[in-house]
Amino acid sequence: MRNYCILLCTIFLYGQVVIAQKNHSVCILQGVVKNRTSDTIYIRKSTQDLRAFLENPIKIPVKNGAFTYQLPFTETEAFELIFQDELEKGSWSPIHFFPYSGRVAFELYPQKDWLNNRVEGGVLNKSYVTFRSDNQRKFQAAKNNLYQTRDSLIRVNAFETEAYQQIFKDLRQLKPDDQDGRVPLYQKSEEMEKTGARYTDLAKQLYVNPFDSLMREEYHWKYQYLTQHISLSSYYSLWTDVMRVAKDNRIVAQYIRELFPVFKKKFPGHIYTKSIEQQLNGLQKVAVGNSFLDVKAFTLDGDTMQLSKAITGKITLIDFWGSWCGPCIAKMRLVKPLYERFKNKGFVIVGIAREFQSLAAVKNRIAIENYVWQNLFDIDDKLNVWNKYGINNGVGMMVVVDQQGKIVAIDPKANELEALLIKTLE
Repeated sequence: MRNYCILLCTIFLYGQVVIAQKNHSVCILQGVVKNRTSDTIYIRKSTQDLRAFLENPIKIPVKNGAFTYQLPFTETEAFELIFQDELEKGSWSPIHFFPYSGRVAFELYPQKDWLNNRVEGGVLNKSYVTFRSDNQRKFQAAKNNLYQTRDSLIRVNAFETEAYQQIFKDLRQLKPDDQDGRVPLYQKSEEMEKTGARYTDLAKQLYVNPFDSLMREEYHWKYQYLTQHISLSSYYSLWTDVMRVAKDNRIVAQYIRELFPVFKKKFPGHIYTKSIEQQLNGLQKVAVGNSFLDVKAFTLDGDTMQLSKAITGKITLIDFWGSWCGPCIAKMRLVKPLYERFKNKGFVIVGIAREFQSLAAVKNRIAIENYVWQNLFDIDDKLNVWNKYGINNGVGMMVVVDQQGKIVAIDPKANELEALLIKTLE
């Protein structure tokens, strides 16, 4: 009987190893680096948050202008190669590729010659390169002409208005860590960007309006192309638009909503499907007039709490922030005096911090800033709180809800919040 049990255990363990091996593949990365002295390349999943990635990056050494690496993977999705020296300068151009059970070959050039990079190996890499090549062939010449026009306007100081330029003159006068001074200037620049006040009339005529028209044409072409080429490489292109474009571009958001069901049916369990669903849900539901999303988050004691438990029939500011987010902290410093003024009249704040690996930094920041209100958090996106609110990799957000739980403002400035509180509570 004992031998029989041992045999069963052995068979079970062997089966588990076989299953693990079936779910685990290895891709061989081999490349040459030309005309640059970079000695280290980072590798990152495109879906991985940059801050989490930087906590413990995978590094590939470059020796004598060449590199090789065995990349284990369990799900096929886009990866990025990033040169360490570019990352350290704060401006980098990733090289995208899709792993498969085979070899991917790279020929990599300096950042200024990024278009010369070559990636070969596997069906998905070939289709992604084809898409990019077709896109560049159709639109790059027109873009370059407009870029030349833009640069000409900049040279004669006819591109941006004096008021907009003054904002950045003021920013340059501030110390690098002066987030309190930067926030109102950034808010002013964003407002001028949205209203078109950033650009001169001549710039609007010769560059802004023609460029907007060209981009509409490009997105129309792109989504026709994606509709005709349903694959994981085209799914990645759709995913990037969800993450970076859809929030501020209604036309692209509509293209995505129309096409996403096709990809979802083709790739129901893929990481892109889950991510896109959360983002679209957040973009659709987190809007003025809608009810707030009731999510679960961790408490500082390690328990979990529903957001609704912290919203008790009062005007509530939900502050999505992080210890790493300087602008978030600076914005809250502008709001804190309003909390002191209205806290006894029915105004509350609930913080939801997005943190990585450890809570030490957020606990320290809460103490420094004296955040006396309810503080919740999500660590390593275990509960996907930010993603559910459509924030993904942004720099936080403030959502104001009324006594009935309806959203009445999103990212209000301090003076706008003050006006709302006076109208509601005084």
